[in-house]
Amino acid sequence: MDPHGTWRASKSKAHLAQVDDTRSSSESSHQGWSGTEWNTSTNPRPSLSSSDEHVPPSQPSEPYGSIPSISHRRSTISRPSLHTVGSNISLDALNNTQRPNGSSGSAMLDINSTSPSPPSNGYTYGQPGPSNLGGSSSSYASSSYARSRRRETEIEMESEDENVHHPSTAGHPGTGPGTGISKHQKRGRGGSFSLPFHRTKRRLSSSLPWPAKWWPGGGGSSSSTSGSGRNQRKTLRNLLVILLLFGSLLWGISTWRSKYEIQIEFSLFSKKWIKQEIDSISKLKGCFRNPSPYYNTTKHHGAKRNMLNPGISLKRGMACYDFSSTIQPNPFSELDETRDQLIYHTYWRSDLIEFGPRQITTFQSFLATQPLQYSKIILWTNGKSILENNPTLRPYLIKWGEYIEVKQVDMDYLTAGTDLAKVMGNGKGNVFDGKGWVDGDAIRLLVLWHHGGIWMDMDQILTRDLHPLIEEEWVTQWDCYDKPYYSLNGALMHFERHSPYLCEAFHLMASSPFPKPNTFTWGSHLYSKLHRALLAAHIRPFGVLPWCFADPRNCRTDNRFPDPFLPDPPIFAGKNWHSEGGREELEERVGQVWSLHLHNQWMKSFPTDGWVQRLVDGYIGQLERLEIYARAKGLVGADGKIRLEEGE
Repeated sequence: MDPHGTWRASKSKAHLAQVDDTRSSSESSHQGWSGTEWNTSTNPRPSLSSSDEHVPPSQPSEPYGSIPSISHRRSTISRPSLHTVGSNISLDALNNTQRPNGSSGSAMLDINSTSPSPPSNGYTYGQPGPSNLGGSSSSYASSSYARSRRRETEIEMESEDENVHHPSTAGHPGTGPGTGISKHQKRGRGGSFSLPFHRTKRRLSSSLPWPAKWWPGGGGSSSSTSGSGRNQRKTLRNLLVILLLFGSLLWGISTWRSKYEIQIEFSLFSKKWIKQEIDSISKLKGCFRNPSPYYNTTKHHGAKRNMLNPGISLKRGMACYDFSSTIQPNPFSELDETRDQLIYHTYWRSDLIEFGPRQITTFQSFLATQPLQYSKIILWTNGKSILENNPTLRPYLIKWGEYIEVKQVDMDYLTAGTDLAKVMGNGKGNVFDGKGWVDGDAIRLLVLWHHGGIWMDMDQILTRDLHPLIEEEWVTQWDCYDKPYYSLNGALMHFERHSPYLCEAFHLMASSPFPKPNTFTWGSHLYSKLHRALLAAHIRPFGVLPWCFADPRNCRTDNRFPDPFLPDPPIFAGKNWHSEGGREELEERVGQVWSLHLHNQWMKSFPTDGWVQRLVDGYIGQLERLEIYARAKGLVGADGKIRLEEGE
């Protein structure tokens, strides 16, 4: 209930009690409404006041038919009493009603009752009242007075801001013919009854500004407002609340990101799998006790010019890039006539994705960064004829065929003489899965076993000459976070021909369950498993290059390379891209790493004038200049192949 309405009701009750207590001091208070001497001009009806100050019962008041102008909400007016014609309820019944057994308690008002208890205040409610002065009593009198009572209540509430006199409606005491009704007056429903505070809340809200009215709890429109209008306001309030909450959330996230760095990674592993594959140490075959005669043991145990593994994590700042820059080519290598020929290997499944511009980028980077007199790349595939006739690859095979070769994968040939012959030879074991992961992991180890050299996935873009790195045999770190179970990556790796490391790897592959399709069982998991087994056997393990050497994208947001498939970032390494040298900083760091790993994403393309596209355009321009130089020097053969001489 409205609190203002409760206050008025309590005040009315107090005034009734005062009238009852002082009825002996005024003769008019002892007269019943039905008395013959009752006159509306001299004895006004008692009324309930809505103000803090009550008019004493003996004090003359305005006639019932005239209502004074209301200058403010709590002005005192004269209204009809709460009792209506035709009602037989005494005033005492409002406070004290005799129960059937004679005990007093809460009043249960029964308007239809015709035998009330005798009144204690002298009023006789069984007689006709002011609206039945002619002596006739009818049911219409009771209902008409209730409607009159409601209309006058509404007049009081609506006249607050208009400051206009609202006379009572026709047919009530004090009204005359031609009396007008305010345009704000509402017609009451027949037989209805309302207290002065019924519409207080809705009327009060009409004086509030529009944001307060539309806000939840701020009230609503008048009773004439349609249901659709209320629904629209409710919908608008809900939208305002949602927008406010959403704006607060964005502001909180922006403020939080400006103060904190978010680094989240979640992985789920089976404890059974960890116990079987990680905690258990596999037994080695003993390949280091009797190495192959093709393996260069002297080089394996010889002195190393460069340190490839720093021994600590390089995840903070630019430390990894700075360490990579310390590895430089041997200045006397060009004078060494016995310089080794380095073979690069890669693999492409011709039945998965068509060879296109994205794939040719790998060969462009190889031709532009490696010393071709001492380098060669072999493209292994399951569809040699398809690639040799590919419109994107064929022009490069014609011009640079001396340094690019396409070979067919033959599992029987590659597995011969290894422990994998009993697993994959003679058509055993289907390793060609839907993503080329299992077959790719097996082929990379098999081709290095037969030929030695550097393996690079097709999603690699070389940035430096890799010859300074071949002093040791190594794989690369997956990222800078040191994953517990998948910390090593074979996307870029180097092993010698018939390396004992590869021999032990084949033994672990043949003695373990066959891998499931599209898994890293023969990839990252195998390298970690072999590394732990070598340490347990007190054998020097293969090296692990830091994460930035081949995968500078996999680290913290403040030091990793920008996304190669997005436009240039506004900031790199904490420097503005244009005004603070962020672009120059990235170009310098690209020259310090060895390769960019794109992690497949073959359906994406490099943005025009993006940092990767500028790098590739530079490679293309370098190859054009090299071709012009070769033609000028007569280094192009009759078959159209370019053959550079040593020292070129």
